[in-house]
Amino acid sequence: MNDSKLNETLRITLTVTICMLAGKLMGLNSPVYLALYPVIVMTKGKDYSLKGLVKMFAPVLCAASLALVVCEVFSNHPFIIWTISLLFFDYMRKRANTPPKLGAMLMPTFNWILVVIFSMHTDASMPTRIHEIFISMAITIIVAKTMVSLFPIVRSGKPPVFEPHEVTYQHRFVSTALIGSGVGFLMIVDLISATFCLVPVIAAASQFTREKFLATVKLRFITQVGGCALAAIFTIVLVEHQSVIGFYGLALAMVIYVIAKAMVNEVGIKRDIHGDALLATMLPIQLYITSINDGLERTFLRGWELTVTLFILFALYQLTERVQRK
Repeated sequence: MNDSKLNETLRITLTVTICMLAGKLMGLNSPVYLALYPVIVMTKGKDYSLKGLVKMFAPVLCAASLALVVCEVFSNHPFIIWTISLLFFDYMRKRANTPPKLGAMLMPTFNWILVVIFSMHTDASMPTRIHEIFISMAITIIVAKTMVSLFPIVRSGKPPVFEPHEVTYQHRFVSTALIGSGVGFLMIVDLISATFCLVPVIAAASQFTREKFLATVKLRFITQVGGCALAAIFTIVLVEHQSVIGFYGLALAMVIYVIAKAMVNEVGIKRDIHGDALLATMLPIQLYITSINDGLERTFLRGWELTVTLFILFALYQLTERVQRK
């Protein structure tokens, strides 16, 4: 491993580990954001300047804040909340006409969904959640900037230029229908644990072609369900030691290092696989590793819910494929 790849591996490992430990030690009501944000920044981010990081997080905070306003104003009218959510999803999809913009669509859309679902099915204070989202973003930016300073990035040429795609009404209808159906279901059924299953739905629904839709579903099955399996193994290994912060931090750093090392040695789709697997592994660890029994049960439930969600997407693809052939 050359110096550039070693620096990147250490940047990812230390940023994600420190942020996740901060989420545990600070006693936040929603520590999951300190797993979600650092992984996204370190695996998807391109500009690690202060301006670049703020630009990356600003739409996310705006989306979450706007969702909070909508939920507070129309708290007694869930259908109106759902309708406004559809308009927001359509707006985000209409603007996403290049691969980088498609990637940037994920976080604001998902944070909107989190606020909507949690405001409907929990007694948690949503203004406090927005406050914790802001704190998590600030911590992520500080830690990421520090790690980039300690382990500098070696620039290799100009970033690729992507030709904009035409976002047709069909693209907008498919993405809005799939994401909107998932949100509508979760608004009706009190199944908060399934909220994170909408991440692969957003990723698949925003693709430009049927082939990429199918490839995204297959990829997410490998990474998302595989990540839950890794999280379950991690939980078992840490049995009776998850509250020992030093042991927990060391074990966490080792898992992140192994995945990050594999990621930096790959390019293209293989790199994306490892990056998505890192996110899929860290989320259940940050969410559920409080007790061995509860953690394993919820992690297995998450894996099952993801499997069902991805199977539904695959079944929809097969069904529409047969209709097209006829």
